[in-house]
Amino acid sequence: MNKWYWLLACLLFTSSLWAKQTIKISTSEWLPYISKDSPNYGYISQTIEEAFALVDIDVEFVFMPWARAYQEAKVGHVSATSYWYKDHKHAEYFYFSEPLSSDKVVFFRLKSEKPSTWQSLSDFDGLAIGLTRSFTYTKELWQYAENNSDSISIVTTDEQNFKMLLLGRIDITPTQEIVGWSHLQRLFAKEQINRVEMMQPPLTIKTGHLLFPKVNKNSKELLKQFNEGLSILTKNGRLEELKEQLILGRYSK
Repeated sequence: MNKWYWLLACLLFTSSLWAKQTIKISTSEWLPYISKDSPNYGYISQTIEEAFALVDIDVEFVFMPWARAYQEAKVGHVSATSYWYKDHKHAEYFYFSEPLSSDKVVFFRLKSEKPSTWQSLSDFDGLAIGLTRSFTYTKELWQYAENNSDSISIVTTDEQNFKMLLLGRIDITPTQEIVGWSHLQRLFAKEQINRVEMMQPPLTIKTGHLLFPKVNKNSKELLKQFNEGLSILTKNGRLEELKEQLILGRYSK
């Protein structure tokens, strides 16, 4: 009896050693990069999932509003949060992964006879600007918003900003260019989309990262493992394949 008991115990112990670890990652909607309704939860989510799979770690994405996703990770309730632009304000609480992507953040506006270029934020004096809460744009833009609060509208999602733009309630709104066009194509008719244009130059070019909370003791090890998996994806060409699928619209459907 004891012999079989110890044999079973050894088998269970051995199987537990080989069982995959599962971690939770907080995130929110940012189609086509991240979305519950997108294949593999979007381009960035699939990249993260495949990078971790290469080091035998499974991922569970937990969707919630952006501000809460950040806070849940900050206090260590999840193993990481996806996906955030590199900014000094995150460094106090998080370790940054290697870059997952490099993105242009641009201003969208309704087409106009006025030049679609800008040189400084002061060019927007007197315009109504729509921003999305908790997003990383630039320090300068958030400072401009603080100094010009009467002309700034801050909402929860990019989609709300585009609706207000087309309704004429705001004049411009910044977001990542691929994400912006994806929102427009998903939400509006062609004749409405044709009213919108991007301004040049970009507000900024940012690298996006997976953030690991410093409060969790295993974050440095998870960071190391993730970076290892991401490096393999890059070297074997799989990351480039995923980027091609993004450009071809797989994640926007």
